Amino acid sequence: MKIFDEIKKGITKNITIPIELQKLCGWTETNGYPISGHFELRADDGETMRYWLGFDNLSDRFGIFGAGPDGSLYSFWIDDNNKQKIVHLGSEGEELYILAENFVDFLRLLAIGYDEIGFADMSKSIEDWNLEIGNDKDEGINTKFIDWVEKEFNVKVPKAGNEITDFDNQEFNDWIEKQIEKHS
Repeated sequence: MKIFDEIKKGITKNITIPIELQKLCGWTETNGYPISGHFELRADDGETMRYWLGFDNLSDRFGIFGAGPDGSLYSFWIDDNNKQKIVHLGSEGEELYILAENFVDFLRLLAIGYDEIGFADMSKSIEDWNLEIGNDKDEGINTKFIDWVEKEFNVKVPKAGNEITDFDNQEFNDWIEKQIEKHS
């Protein structure tokens, strides 16, 4: 579990690391990349959020575990009600979304196969989205990963991401903006 151990080292003790992340790391070590779309597991040195935010006051509320090809981050986040969620932080400070309320739902979203989750139209199936952006219809889809998610966690991977996430929900975006105003 080399990947998991590296990720775990970079995550603050305030974050509860779900067993599902450990299972994803194990699956990836066995099956390799791509997992789904362009998502990759990524260990953090514990400093990324300080650089991303521009201050260190809130780094203990984040636990980075993945990245996209453009530098977007996938992270655990503890909200003001002490509830842990999975979020997307765009590399340019935009595309700030709550992706899922728990890690199993994040895996269901990931398994759909969107090339870059933070930029995809979640109302479209992966096939329709791929055709819209000029990709092959099945690009990013990893049936081996879909099968594993469905069997391992006894869930169904939805056709479209909006069954799990709502990019119109601005809770995380508003929270980040408020923190930057307060601490900058």
